[in-house]
Amino acid sequence: MGLLSKKDSKLISDPLLDNNPITIQVLGICSALAITAELKASIVMSISVLFVLGVGNVVISL
Repeated sequence: MGLLSKKDSKLISDPLLDNNPITIQVLGICSALAITAELKASIVMSISVLFVLGVGNVVISL
């Protein structure tokens, strides 16, 4: 038997892992940036991600 019951473990880990939009968004961006091996490519990828996020926010706001 573990230190915490299954229910208590779920109560602690759920807000940190499953229902955390910041964690999900950061993991989504990391996968895009992880494939770049050169500095120039990673800068272009970063600018592209920021542009897409910005345009998406504008479209949603309208």
